[in-house]
Amino acid sequence: MTSTPHDALFKSTFEQPEHAAAELRHMLPGKISSAIRWSTLALEPGSFVDAELADYHSDLLFSAEVEVCEERVLVYLLLEHQSTNDPMMAFRLLTYMNRIWDRYRHAHPGEYLPLVVPALLAQVPGGWSSPTRFADLFAPGVRELAKDVLPDFTYVVDDLYGTTDGELRKRPLADQAKVALWLMRDARDAAALLRRLADWTAQLEAVALDPRGEDAMLRLLRYIAAVSDDLHLGQFRASLKGLAPATERLTMTIEEQLSAAGIAKGRIVGRAEGLAEGTAKASAKAKASVLLVLGARGLHVGEADLQRIEACVDADQLDHWLRLAATVAAVQDIFEG
Repeated sequence: MTSTPHDALFKSTFEQPEHAAAELRHMLPGKISSAIRWSTLALEPGSFVDAELADYHSDLLFSAEVEVCEERVLVYLLLEHQSTNDPMMAFRLLTYMNRIWDRYRHAHPGEYLPLVVPALLAQVPGGWSSPTRFADLFAPGVRELAKDVLPDFTYVVDDLYGTTDGELRKRPLADQAKVALWLMRDARDAAALLRRLADWTAQLEAVALDPRGEDAMLRLLRYIAAVSDDLHLGQFRASLKGLAPATERLTMTIEEQLSAAGIAKGRIVGRAEGLAEGTAKASAKAKASVLLVLGARGLHVGEADLQRIEACVDADQLDHWLRLAATVAAVQDIFEG
């Protein structure tokens, strides 16, 4: 289970089939996209990412009916949220696809394997440049010699860094999904975020004013608070003044919630640094990760709960709490799970 705010925003947005369908229709090759009955898209359980890569990758698996046969197709959407390209991404995707097929064959013995379509959502600064074809991981001479036996596939990429604001806004996605993609691209760069903010106020206001939009907006604002090293929500709110009143109001609300919970970003970082001085680095990171996940989800961490987390020196216990932090309804539930 990844502990990053990128994972929280990615999943809270694209676990919703209507958002996922719009994004995947944009990403997938036309022949495959036109064959899928998008109204049947359904989220499948599970994650297939290596545990040691959970801080860098997040994933979602969907199934859907197709027009040409009675079988269902599986679409695997992976979020790459590290800061550099992964030249072996095609190999990693093959590994994850094999895990999907392995689970399927155990659940459906004797049946044909389903088609798995791999798709990558990349937010790497500088853009995605790694090979998207599996065979390109081999030397040219090998590819020519063994083309009849070499396994091969190509994954599609939504390269957010190379996508302009205008292109993002023109996509047939809901405003919530458009804003989420914009923030995935820019929120880590405070200057870029503030520079482009005025161009996104219409979409922010649309989310804030939607009958179901308050929770969505709070998740978006928590993401900004968690990932931007140089931006405080007060600066963000000040830039909204007079441009997006509903968004400004909700920004003030989340500022107050984070402050009242004692889990504003500065405090999380400060706590983590203090812990690192007296405990092993891994233990400090685990405790800070638990606090970060709870904070990104808007759960109130009281002083007693904070002290209990900081006092824990059991690595297995911290790992267990971190996994629970991503799904519990209240902070106290991580201690009872």
